Order: sequence, then structure tokens, then C-alpha cells
Amino acid sequence: MTQVSTLPTAAELDRQVHRLYAIARRARTVAGILAHPQATGDGVEYATSRILRARSAARRLLALPGVADHEETPYALSFLTAAERQLNAPSTGLLRIAAAARKAADRADAADDDFRVVAFRDIEERCRLLVDAAVLEPVLGRRGWNARDRAASDALQQQAARWGLTKDADSARRAAPSLAAFAQAVSAHLSQQAAARAAARTRCAAGIRCTESTCLAYGAVKVTYLVDSWLCADCIKAANTRLTAEGRVPDTVRPVPGGTPENGRYTVRLYNAIGRGARSVECSSPQRAQFIAETERPFNNTGYTIQLVAPSQD
Repeated sequence: MTQVSTLPTAAELDRQVHRLYAIARRARTVAGILAHPQATGDGVEYATSRILRARSAARRLLALPGVADHEETPYALSFLTAAERQLNAPSTGLLRIAAAARKAADRADAADDDFRVVAFRDIEERCRLLVDAAVLEPVLGRRGWNARDRAASDALQQQAARWGLTKDADSARRAAPSLAAFAQAVSAHLSQQAAARAAARTRCAAGIRCTESTCLAYGAVKVTYLVDSWLCADCIKAANTRLTAEGRVPDTVRPVPGGTPENGRYTVRLYNAIGRGARSVECSSPQRAQFIAETERPFNNTGYTIQLVAPSQD
């Protein structure tokens, strides 16, 4: 009887190695997410799962006859090795902490806990700065981590564990002193930021601030005729007096129908006052809109406008 060979043909072997190469190369491409300082938590989880699946697929292919010994296999595996190295890098752990800190800051913001908001956002910012510094790109002036950066990374991970932002948070919290004692050890500028944020919350309880630079009183209303303007009663009178003297119809400026509803929907547009860039935040009350306008600073020179979109249908 003729014996059938179980060895793959050269063409079949080449196809399997090509699959291995394609899987490994895609994994390395996806690993680029883990080197981006602004990667989101969803992005990190996506990249992690893709790399782990690629590793499993590569192991199955390497178990096929002839694949592990193929001359192109080491080159293909070098891409997967690079992806796994990025997956296990300390900077990837910092991205996970940054994502957890952002969620924790959002929860603290919803609870009006200004100290935690400031502390968590500080942790997130420092994590992302270290991730950016970890990338070694001489052309862009990025140097990679030095000894100080590595020490900062270790300190950040310990601090994150104390705040409950890492997997080993429970043991770290049990070994940590009380929050009050920990708060005393936080740098003075964070305490000052928390106090400033709390003061802004108190100011904004009166509502949206008048856009007249000579007034800036809180509790202003959206008005007609003047685009993007919110005016208090005195400034509405002053604006109409000025416009009437210029030949306009009396009472050109007046509150929009409905005034400033508590159940309205507001959009705060935060923009770069000296360059490109803007983002919008939707709010459900005038107090929240003004608070966001005064406390969110996505740019070094942030300007803002507040728009009344429509009354809420809730």
C-alpha cells in the first residue's frame, strides 16, 4: 500500500507562516495604542485582548508541522514579541491607572467631591505624561525613561493603589492610614486646587455669569439680538440704552422666551483662545454649565461660550 505523507507541502507551509506573519504584524500595529499617552480605557482593553488572541493564534500555528522551523518564522515572531513587550511595559500599566483615575474623577465630580476630583485628575495627568516620555523617538525629542521617571512610575503605582485604582488596591488600602492623614500629605497645590474648585461651585450656584466684562454678575439670562450673550437685568437696560442711542428699536435686547430654565439643556463650548482646538460639554442646568465653564481647562488659554440648546423633555 502507498503510504500518505503527513508532512505539509511547501505551499501549505508557506501559507501557515504567512498567516503567522499577518497575525503578528497586526498585533504590533495594535500595540501602538498602548504607546499613545491619550489612550482610553476601552482602547487599552481592546489592544490587550487583540494581543492576547494573537499570541494564542501564534501558538496554534507554531504547533503545526514545520512552522516553528521555517526560516521566516523568527522574523514573524519578532513583531509579536514587540507587541507583548509593549503589553507588559510599565507605561501600559500607567495607562490602565489613568483610565481608572478618569472614571473615579467622574464619579467624584458627580458627588461634588472636589478633593478627589483634583487628586484623581492629577494622577491621570502624571500617568499620561510618563507614558509620553516612555516613547523613545529621537526625531521628536522623546528620550525614553530615565531613573527619575522610573521612580515616579513606582510612586504613582503605589499612590494609585492607595486610592483603589489598581488590582492590589485592597491590600494597599488596608495598610494605608486614614484618608484624613493621607490628605495632609498631599501637596499644597492640590489642596489649593480643591479649595478653588469648591469656591467656584459655590459661586456658580447663582447661575450663569453675565458676559459683560464690566459686570460678571451671576444669575444672568440668555438674551436676544446679542449673540452668545448672557446679561443681568442691569446690563440688559444698559445695552438697550446704548443701542437706542445708536438708532435701534427700543428694547431690542430682552430675555429669550422661557428665560433660563432649570430643566434646560446647555452646551458649554471650550475653545483654545490662541490656537486650534475645541470641545463641547452638555449640561442639564445653568449652574452646572457655568461650573464647567470656570473649572474645565483643556487648553492653556481656554475661552468658553454657553448655549441654551432646548428645555429638557424629562
